[in-house]
Amino acid sequence: MPILVVDVGTSGVRAAIVQPDATITHDHHRELLPTSPAPGFVEFDASAMATAALEVARAALADGGPVDAVGIANQRASTVVWDRATGEPVGPGVGWQDLRTAGVCLMLQEQGLRLAPNVSATKAQFLFDLADPDRTGDLCFGTVDSWIAWTISAGSAHVTDHTNAALTGLRTADGTGWHRGVLEALRIPESALPVVVESSGLAGEARALHGSPPIAGQARRLHHDR
Repeated sequence: MPILVVDVGTSGVRAAIVQPDATITHDHHRELLPTSPAPGFVEFDASAMATAALEVARAALADGGPVDAVGIANQRASTVVWDRATGEPVGPGVGWQDLRTAGVCLMLQEQGLRLAPNVSATKAQFLFDLADPDRTGDLCFGTVDSWIAWTISAGSAHVTDHTNAALTGLRTADGTGWHRGVLEALRIPESALPVVVESSGLAGEARALHGSPPIAGQARRLHHDR
């Protein structure tokens, strides 16, 4: 059962076909480096990331398809917020390394909410405040796996898995649901959150790819490099 894997790291996007014997073939890569517009700020172009993911996925499929499923591996708590209707990001992607919300985390600590600036929660708040301060729009929040799943599904799947959801800072300690206290404190609408699915299992269809293979795996990478 050949599988297409889309792997989004900190510095680039890769796609390859994993064969039934676990050999990797038809490897395609696009460099995509983050930027640092100010000390402690780390950003990336989410639109360019989506374009690169589609390019390498389509190239791998053209060389080695068809496949039975698609899997997504990604850098950890990097954050994207986009418009549900247009599918366009409403601000920069904010990298997992970004420290711009460290002060917000300290203020939240005084309220009994312990969040680190390297998880997604306060990054998402920053992007919502930037694009929709009154919270009247219909926006989607996601880590990179959600953004890539949305991209390759042509906007039909807004999902994440438990490994990525755990890095958002928005889950309860037992991982069974979204933390309403944190959502309320940050004014993040629950309607903007992805559906949490199993790391291995049907999560949607890759309708933007030839043959619309099922999206059947999502998981955060163990390392941030490359």
